Amino acid sequence: MSESSPKGSWKSWLKLAAKIVIFLVVVAGVWYNVDRAVQDMRTHGDSVGPIQWGWLVAAGVIYALASLPMATYWYCVLLALGQRPTFGRAVRAFFIGHLGKYVPGKAMVVVLRTSLVQGEHVEKTVAAVAVFIETLTMVAVGAAYSGAILAILFREQAILITVAVVLGLCAFVPTLPPIFRKVVIFLRVTRLNPRLEEHLEGLNYRLMLIGWGAYFVAWSLMGLSYLAVMQAIPGAVATLATPWEALPLLIAAVGLAMIAGFVSLLPGGFGIRELILMQLTAPVFGRPIAVVAAVMLRVCWMVAEIVISIILYILPFAVSRRKAADAAVDDSVPTPPIAR
Repeated sequence: MSESSPKGSWKSWLKLAAKIVIFLVVVAGVWYNVDRAVQDMRTHGDSVGPIQWGWLVAAGVIYALASLPMATYWYCVLLALGQRPTFGRAVRAFFIGHLGKYVPGKAMVVVLRTSLVQGEHVEKTVAAVAVFIETLTMVAVGAAYSGAILAILFREQAILITVAVVLGLCAFVPTLPPIFRKVVIFLRVTRLNPRLEEHLEGLNYRLMLIGWGAYFVAWSLMGLSYLAVMQAIPGAVATLATPWEALPLLIAAVGLAMIAGFVSLLPGGFGIRELILMQLTAPVFGRPIAVVAAVMLRVCWMVAEIVISIILYILPFAVSRRKAADAAVDDSVPTPPIAR
């Protein structure tokens, strides 16, 4: 009977240690953001009256639905780059990878997604490139969508419109397939994977169009989630003819706030997101409501991300145990004799 080599044992221990460190770092980042959000809720929550929690649950569900087009596009990018993950594995990696944004630098998003999706049919370096393609598309569409709404309906926000245009261009240009291929080659990423340039031939304008369509739906749903949060605050939309009147503003606010928070590299964009949300919504809803809504939006989305990530992380193990139990039952049932 052969025994495992000391080198193999050390590799296994190092992989286990790396997973534990990643887990602890992510937990610490999430805990920090949750603690800050709870403190803000305690500070400002009493200024608006009793919160209608049913609307917050609806906001969390809508946010989860908004993440599905994003995850689907990332799956499409992986397929275009010649990878063959299952749809469930790609979606699981995408959702759990969300938690990496609460760690400084945002690099943990790449680490989590690639480590969870890599396998026999997915190369780690190609998966990492797919993360960057998906992220740049998110920024480009969000900035363009937000900038268009502000330019049409809220022209007085000249500074934010300029920010949206600059961020949108900076993200849009690299997503053009020929330019993205040249950037990857220029950065010599192909040294990590000699076949990477071959994989990049799968990038085309059809894939880019799919990404823009997916993120148009995603950003619209995230604005709708913000509207549900506003509905949870007594009297927030009372001055409007209809709550839907506020939806374009909330879509623009969410898009610009999330992109600015992402570019800031702060954990979860904490502070930057809330600042932009309040800047855009305070003139319409009043400062107390704008402050509370911004904080509640963060709490609501974080809870949704944590709950979904826990479910998706545990689910494969539960399914494996169920299959093992079913197989054990099948083996224990005696085979009936063949009638002659």
